[in-house]
Amino acid sequence: MGERTEWTARNGKTVEVDYPVPARTVVLTVAVDGLEEITVLAGGPDGTGLHRGKGAWSVLVPPDRQEELRRITVVAQGTWRLRLLDPAEATALVDEVVGHGSQLLAFTGGTEVAEFEQGAADQDARLFRLVRLTEDGGREVLATNERSYGLAGRTDHTVLLEGRRLLVVEQGGAWSVIMRPAALPPSTKKVRHGIGDGREVFVRPDRGRPALLEIEPAQWSRTGSFRLGLADHDGQEFDDHRIWLINGRQRVLLWGGRRDASLGSVTVRTEDCHTDWRQTLLPLKAARELAGRVDGQGYEVLRRSGPPALLRVRQTGRDAGFLSVRAGGVRVSAGDGREFCGTVPVGFPEADRPELVEVQSSGRWRLETVPPTAAPAFDREVSGVGCAVVRWTGGEGRLTARSAGDQSISAVVLDDRLNRLGRTVGHGSRFDRSSDEPARLQPGCLVAVEDGFHAGWRLAVR
Repeated sequence: MGERTEWTARNGKTVEVDYPVPARTVVLTVAVDGLEEITVLAGGPDGTGLHRGKGAWSVLVPPDRQEELRRITVVAQGTWRLRLLDPAEATALVDEVVGHGSQLLAFTGGTEVAEFEQGAADQDARLFRLVRLTEDGGREVLATNERSYGLAGRTDHTVLLEGRRLLVVEQGGAWSVIMRPAALPPSTKKVRHGIGDGREVFVRPDRGRPALLEIEPAQWSRTGSFRLGLADHDGQEFDDHRIWLINGRQRVLLWGGRRDASLGSVTVRTEDCHTDWRQTLLPLKAARELAGRVDGQGYEVLRRSGPPALLRVRQTGRDAGFLSVRAGGVRVSAGDGREFCGTVPVGFPEADRPELVEVQSSGRWRLETVPPTAAPAFDREVSGVGCAVVRWTGGEGRLTARSAGDQSISAVVLDDRLNRLGRTVGHGSRFDRSSDEPARLQPGCLVAVEDGFHAGWRLAVR
């Protein structure tokens, strides 16, 4: 570039950046040794916050932003470096490229797959981040292993590149990338095709209402998984799933609760993925109906539009693993390979919409609905482990609940239509039990015990 392009300092310091004359677009990068956090400010120590995170930060700076970013303050532990890079000198991503640490890369167009391989000789080098820099000063993280601090040896990242892209490897030890052509069907508003890590934005068909996302990996293998993160329009994630390839086609709920009610779009992030995939946006009416017995595997969303019932949750198959089922505001879970996971009520009254049941699993499962009359009866006291529904056959009384472990449990009193009549909490051993408030029982009512951690519980009536 012919001008000064690098500044080195320690801890917190403000740098006056000498941008090139005549003015032209450059890439500004800041990097600290190791995995320390850095804070980058514009305009001095009390200036505008630009970034806070681990290792490094970079941004594309066109001429009209250079005065705004003239004074850069960096706060870090230890030595850090600020550099200016010329986009015209970026390494072209063709065939195979080998590098070490930070490097500017250019993809000149078309559609290709970039297969990165990173070798980590020590812990500081395990952080890897590949970022796309945009003309408006934005940053899109395409691949990272920031969450995998315990990784040793080699890590891989597969990224689909389309059109012209300016990329930067912000942090990492020795790495290499191999480029290969990508043959994918065209994507639409509701159907997206990709390979490896990616970011897709879907606009839900009914604003402020849930929708379904169907994920189908091209490779159904007995090993391997990838992460699926769901985020709102501000980039804040509201759900995080681990999708196991062995389960093939799966579905998740595009919904972040009440705070998501006004959102029309949802961002879907695919990470740690090394296979082709298809993502399809579906309306709620496409969900399977939960009636009688339903068998499945992996992630699924079902809808219950029938009368109130009890839902029995089981893991099936020889490789029972993780399972979580959300129904009626209650979460049934099992992570220790247990076969029978619990019972919860379904069919809560709600105007003009079915109840949704979310299943998240690493393997096979079975859901079965039975009438409320199938609930076991008790007339004095009863105990158990996990979520359960029991029926009170005595007269009027006051229900107390106790937890057998450290975690609290709750007991919700319901009528046959699943209308809530009362609730009492059984605190775990780490809490003061004197604050428990009994709930009133009526003859023939149901009691739904919420014990998602399998702490164990005991109900008594006085």
